[in-house]
Amino acid sequence: MTSFVPCLNPATLSGIPLEQFLALAAGAGFPTVEVSIQQAQTHGTGPLRDLLQELGVTLAAASGILPAGPVLPAPLLVDPDTYRACLHGLDSRLEAMAALGCPVATTVLNPRSPLKTSEARAVARKRIAHLADRASAHGVKLAVEAVSVPAGLPADLDGPHPVADTLPQLAELLHETNADGVGVLVDSFHWAAAGADTAHLTGIAPGAITHVQIADTPACHARGELTDTQRELPGDGSLPWRTFADALTTNGYTGPVSVELFNPHLRALPAGEIARLSHHAATHCFTPAEASR
Repeated sequence: MTSFVPCLNPATLSGIPLEQFLALAAGAGFPTVEVSIQQAQTHGTGPLRDLLQELGVTLAAASGILPAGPVLPAPLLVDPDTYRACLHGLDSRLEAMAALGCPVATTVLNPRSPLKTSEARAVARKRIAHLADRASAHGVKLAVEAVSVPAGLPADLDGPHPVADTLPQLAELLHETNADGVGVLVDSFHWAAAGADTAHLTGIAPGAITHVQIADTPACHARGELTDTQRELPGDGSLPWRTFADALTTNGYTGPVSVELFNPHLRALPAGEIARLSHHAATHCFTPAEASR
């Protein structure tokens, strides 16, 4: 049996108020959740802390250290003017995370960029170091995600020049950054899109995996055809979950595994059913023989 902690990402129940998301997650049995820090601030740190305590739920991670509007996060390699705008209110967002007991701030590294590769990687290293330093001052750790799906990405994540789109490339970039307080966010769907190589997980420095998000891959699509809208509930597709779990365990990871889905067909289900199915998936995908619903 695994010792991972089931967690729910708000994208899985997209479009509902924060209070409803938290109530549904708690009702389905999730002990931890991810949130958008912008939404958390809008709700109010004190009231939200009280609500989390009432529901018996803790925050595993928060997106939006670089915000893009009231809910969505911005990726690391936005243009310089947008990046400077994203830094406004950074300390208040980190203060809110700390006040809510949220240990991890997540961010996404662009797999490709309009910038030439060497320039893009230099900018990424500088921004990661800066954000990790600011987050550490509030007791929050930065977790950086590599995006490995080859198509269907929003324009602000894409470009003609490669940056880093696999876990080894991301780990190399973080090593070059040489910053404290930063780790790797592993996403099972992106890991599968990059080839589902266990060495991509076990090759990460022990303890450097800071957060994990999970979704399954459809059996009917080739690796090079995967897009995020094809994410399935963990255990419903072709991803080798036992292998994935063993590799995480070898690395020393025992933290949250957060169900993150963008599949419009799954999102069309009633929100309570999505939450229930997600909890079952997060607690049973690593032992497929027991995963009947």
